[in-house]
Amino acid sequence: MKNNILTALILSITIGISAQNVKKPYKMLEKGDYEKAKELFMKNLTENKEHVASNFGMAMILADDKSPYFNIVDSWQYIEIIDGRSNELNQDEIEILGEYFLETEVRKTSRPVKKKIDIAIEAVESRLIKYIREENDLEAVYAVLEKYPDYRHYDNVIHIRNQFEFRKYEKMNTKAGYEEFIAKFPEAAQVPKAERYRNKMAFEEAKAENSVLSYNKYIKDYPGSVHLQQAIKLRNTAAFAEAKSKHSLAAYEGFIALYPDALEIPEARKYQHELMYEKAKRIKSLQAYNEFIRMYPDGAYYIDVFNLKAEDLGHQYFQTLGFSSNDLNWVKALDNNEFIDEAQAFAITPQGEHVIAGTTRANDTSFTDAWIIKLDANGKMLWNKTIGQPFNDNVSDVLITSDNQIVVVGSTQILSDSAKYMGWMFMLEEDGSRRWNKNLGEINIAASAISPNNKIYLSTYADDTISDQFYIQAMNLEGNKIWERDYVRKGVFTSICFNNDGNVFLAGDKWFTYSDPKFYLNWEDTLTSRGTIKLASLNTSSIAFISADSAHIKLFNYDTEGTLRNSSSINSNSVEEIKDLIVLSNGNILVLSNNVAASRLRKFNNSAKSSGNMDITNTFKIIAVEENNSGGVSYLL
Repeated sequence: MKNNILTALILSITIGISAQNVKKPYKMLEKGDYEKAKELFMKNLTENKEHVASNFGMAMILADDKSPYFNIVDSWQYIEIIDGRSNELNQDEIEILGEYFLETEVRKTSRPVKKKIDIAIEAVESRLIKYIREENDLEAVYAVLEKYPDYRHYDNVIHIRNQFEFRKYEKMNTKAGYEEFIAKFPEAAQVPKAERYRNKMAFEEAKAENSVLSYNKYIKDYPGSVHLQQAIKLRNTAAFAEAKSKHSLAAYEGFIALYPDALEIPEARKYQHELMYEKAKRIKSLQAYNEFIRMYPDGAYYIDVFNLKAEDLGHQYFQTLGFSSNDLNWVKALDNNEFIDEAQAFAITPQGEHVIAGTTRANDTSFTDAWIIKLDANGKMLWNKTIGQPFNDNVSDVLITSDNQIVVVGSTQILSDSAKYMGWMFMLEEDGSRRWNKNLGEINIAASAISPNNKIYLSTYADDTISDQFYIQAMNLEGNKIWERDYVRKGVFTSICFNNDGNVFLAGDKWFTYSDPKFYLNWEDTLTSRGTIKLASLNTSSIAFISADSAHIKLFNYDTEGTLRNSSSINSNSVEEIKDLIVLSNGNILVLSNNVAASRLRKFNNSAKSSGNMDITNTFKIIAVEENNSGGVSYLL
């Protein structure tokens, strides 16, 4: 019983001392004696650092901007100690704090003391974050982050720190400074801005150096920079300047290979082409010409180099033909970049331009395509086009319209492993652009021609109808059939020839006929001699045609009224293949043929009397002959 009384007495005395120790500093605080209040609160905390009332008092001293000890950052450490512990205040302390609030409140309220404590804590918290945000005190910011990791506004303080730090680096305004900021604060909202500043400074440094090396380093180091595309352009410009300073094929080739998207590529190619062109002209070798054409098939100098090559090759080959002529205007040898080429037909336009058609293929195992070349009146190539179907193609004739459009007639293989071919025809505009391309079905084209009024005429037959009647079909310039005609006689026309009046000579097997422009017969006749008609030609007043069999070749000359003027047997020591026949404007007749020994050119006067012949070495086979508008004659070999 005595022990219990003693314990109660001691407890009563302790509580009384505690209340007294709290009451006095709060009274000092009410009077504005911050120094004495702080001394007494700190004494209490020395005895009990967790004491709620004393910690709250210290927080009030440090949070009061009238206090000489004002330090809003340090005040929060006392708030953190008492946070959520106001229920530990005893009744005496509550009364003391009630009196304190009553004396210090600007507006008196009847709220409970504990509620007023909560409001005071919120006020300190608000003042702390406001101070951190507005006072630009970086030391205080770091103090909050270091001391109060559980601070409710901790993330906000981090953002504030990043902002203050960025301001510091902005004042420095150096590339190294921005790089340091980015490295130290990678999550900062200011990093993109720092990167922009850094990238711009680095770009200015690269521009000041203005070298391929400096721009390449910038492009590598700052791939996300807004200046990247400008850096690439400047890099390309610097690289092109280096290439121009060297002005060599290797320099331009290197530039084009390294910077294929550079704006300077066209200019680089121009210089490259010029150098290669000069090299090709200087070396004057087939290898140099072919190298240029292979490298620059679309270059500005492609046509020039092609013509240089054609000129040199032409004269080289001409020397091997076995004859010379003082009347030679020009000679050209056309080569499609060392492909396997074969000439098959040509025609001359009213302006004297030559359109040559044949086939080309890359190697022995590839398919042939049609190769069309247009030369001007002096033999210079204007353009060339390769046109092909899926498999092997062949050309049999070239026709020229009155508007200089080009119609090419030939055949194309049906399947890669098939011996069957079908008729094929396409039209090119004067500049070589393709207008249309048509497959004509499983027919063979024995002869073709174009009339003065621009109708295309074909003599065709099918393999299984060889014994049927002579047949001809007419097409318009779109390649569409407009009419067709069968004749009573059986056979195939091997020649269709028009003169300038539109009259037409048709010949095949042993039958030949001369018709008006509407194909109404003026007259007809039949051969009584051996052989069948192979080729024919005519001008306004004269018709010539060749008949041949395995042992005999004969030339016939008629006038346009159907009267035989003369005929001549062409002596041959071996089997000859008649390749072409032409009646010239002066009435003379030229006959071209090939045999195993040589190609032969025979000349007859306007009465079909022989006036000489000339043999050409068998290095070349003669293909065709045409007369131009100036009276000259062109030969295709």
